[in-house]
Amino acid sequence: MSGEASFALVIIPLGVEGMYTYAVPPGLLEQALPGRRVLVSFGKKRIYTGIIHSLTATPPEGFTPKRILEILDEHATVLPAQLQLWDWMASYYMCSPGEVARAALPSGLRPESESRVRASPGYRDDGSMDSHERLLFEVVKEQGEVTLGDLEMTGIPGKPVRVLKQLVDRGAVEINEFVKKQVHGKRVTYVKLPACQEEERALVAVLDGLTRAPRQKVVMERFLRLAGLDQGKEASPVRKQQLLEEPGDAGALSALIRKGCLEQESREEMARDGEKETGPSDPYVLNAEQDRALKAIRELFGDKQAVLLHGVTSSGKTEIYIHLIREQLEQGRQVLYLLPEIALTTQIIQRVRRVFGDRVGVFHSRYSDSERIHVYRTLLGLTDEEPYGVVIGVRSAIFLPFRDLGLVIVDEEHEITFKQHDPAPRYHARDSAQVLALYHGARVLMGTATPSFETLHNAQTGKYGMVKLLGRYGEAERPEIILADVREATRKKQMISHFTPLLVEGIREAIKAGEQVILFQNRRGYAHYIVCNDCGEIPKCHRCDVSLTFHRESRKLECHYCGYREPVPSGCPSCGGTAMTMKGFGTEKIEDEISLVFEGIRVGRLDTDTARSGRGYTRVISDFERGRMDLLIGTQMVSKGLDFENVSLVGILDADSMLHFPDFRAFERAFQLISQVSGRAGRRRARGKVIIQTMDPDHPVIRQICRDDYEGIYKEQMEERRLFGYPPYARVIKISFRHKIPSILDGATGLVSEKLKEIFSTRVLGPQYPPVRKVQNLFVKQIMLKIERDASHERAKELLQQVLKESLDTEVYRAVRVSVDVDPC
Repeated sequence: MSGEASFALVIIPLGVEGMYTYAVPPGLLEQALPGRRVLVSFGKKRIYTGIIHSLTATPPEGFTPKRILEILDEHATVLPAQLQLWDWMASYYMCSPGEVARAALPSGLRPESESRVRASPGYRDDGSMDSHERLLFEVVKEQGEVTLGDLEMTGIPGKPVRVLKQLVDRGAVEINEFVKKQVHGKRVTYVKLPACQEEERALVAVLDGLTRAPRQKVVMERFLRLAGLDQGKEASPVRKQQLLEEPGDAGALSALIRKGCLEQESREEMARDGEKETGPSDPYVLNAEQDRALKAIRELFGDKQAVLLHGVTSSGKTEIYIHLIREQLEQGRQVLYLLPEIALTTQIIQRVRRVFGDRVGVFHSRYSDSERIHVYRTLLGLTDEEPYGVVIGVRSAIFLPFRDLGLVIVDEEHEITFKQHDPAPRYHARDSAQVLALYHGARVLMGTATPSFETLHNAQTGKYGMVKLLGRYGEAERPEIILADVREATRKKQMISHFTPLLVEGIREAIKAGEQVILFQNRRGYAHYIVCNDCGEIPKCHRCDVSLTFHRESRKLECHYCGYREPVPSGCPSCGGTAMTMKGFGTEKIEDEISLVFEGIRVGRLDTDTARSGRGYTRVISDFERGRMDLLIGTQMVSKGLDFENVSLVGILDADSMLHFPDFRAFERAFQLISQVSGRAGRRRARGKVIIQTMDPDHPVIRQICRDDYEGIYKEQMEERRLFGYPPYARVIKISFRHKIPSILDGATGLVSEKLKEIFSTRVLGPQYPPVRKVQNLFVKQIMLKIERDASHERAKELLQQVLKESLDTEVYRAVRVSVDVDPC
């Protein structure tokens, strides 16, 4: 085997450091290629699906590597450009290749072994088992084979795992590892004509024979119509779901299949739930300003890899995207269209599919694992569908296997939801997409009405190209912004629930005119917290250092950090008093009180509670778009690029909560969010109106929003960031430490901070507790490291990793959890 690549570096999809070397058995040498999935033993007994990263002929030093057990693929599951992206992510975001692999691959493509327990053949019971061992042994014998999860549900007192260990030591049972290797993509059932029924005479005979089965005849005639035979075309298969229109159709279809009149087949492709099959059509004609912007983007793409399209809300950016997509498809290249929020995909999919039909794929976390696998395999060319030319997705779509990516569109590029916070890799999809595009020789277009300050800085300094689109489509005017002084209205006792007289009158006028209203409150739930009027006690989460939020629908107090729930107490848990008062208001309370203030109004709500179910967000948006609702209440989900032509009024209920947040980006985010929500008003007809309720109408940011002075707030904030060394003038790395004992956490963070300050001096901030100091029973402490732009970022990360390893590699600090967030948002 001299000179032959007989060893493979394998990525294990776990949070373990580095890659692992495995020997390639002689019989598998030809199939062992980078990007293919392999089964490998890892640890004492577990088996995992790994990815071959690279091959080498050099054996590792100091140990004998285990062998690859099996190669699962005939073709690469991970393409070369994907492996390059994984390598960059692991390095830049300071995480392991396994963590990147775990985020990148749908779970069905990386099956792990499952421990299964069975009685040992030939074991003779000598009667010495205790009652717990006897019970567990009888369960195993009776079931034949059980998983460890099954044992937890047997009701055996104590810890079943401890009892199982005793049985293993006795030789009574044995544990084996089982791997489920079959990958199931999304499959759709089709109905077609058997070969013997394709002639016209045979079809006439079939229909004549169904005279006494009218329901079967109706279904058969529907099939012939949908198959195209009524137009003289050759019969094409029809999706089974299209044939089932009325009760009884399923039974009639089954009978036709049993009789041999029809037959069915299964194809691996994505079902289109309720979508009409429409052929591709031409995109809309651009107006003069859109056409100018399109030409400018094309020109800038000649020497700039990335271009910022700075277009005001309702300026028609999406239509420019569609024209650029068509150009890429005509060249045979692919397009990735990134969106910040799943709720946005509903409208965008409809607009893009109107032009490109079934060439459009969709990928997001609301899809089941089989649907995500299907999209992945389709892009690899392994399903019955043509590989997608366009993929619309949220941040995880950057991990898909594109073969020839020509363009990446990052819509609403300023949105914080493009950043992955937990678990690792803590990547930013906007920045990672630019690296992905670089590996494909593709271009990146970032569009927004309110660019992130970092992106705008890169455009103004020449790193990115920039094109401005300053007019609203159809010459629609920018909405009128009106400030409603909550403090003054409260003093004069004019507030109606949480609404100022200005907002109440505005809603009444809009509804009377047959127009729609959006109310924005960036807090879900009913009340922020409940408080005892006697002693001031506020119920808190037992696992997190936060008050519990009351949710009316569940009638429970909920923690928005860990999901903990508990019933609303009948009295104060501290003093026993019964005078409990709800404080603050969320979207649920607004929904409740709007119906009381405005009788007969049709109200909807869009937040993570209503969008939690698979199609909840689609239903809400569709109902509002079709005029089935008069008023929509929502969190920031309503701000992200949605297009409703009949909305004339937007009300922002609590602008102050966005301004007073302990973050150097607070003013930037507040301006972006309020501007984006405001942009939903008056997008088609007469000038819209935005009413902003605030306790401080003279706040500088509120005044800048009224003037639409984005340039002003940008200059002010950038000067502050330059003075204090914040992005984009410095790179920031946030190191978070977690432990259940505060004294150990203090010791670990103090030691790390001391060593970092010896190297980086005043560039180290902290350690300090964040506003929420305990989450899921673990106390949290953070250190911030700021690195100048002209310093070596790579060297700084090497030194940081070295300090962390040296400081925490002791018995007392080994249990401290550490997470590193590069470029935190």
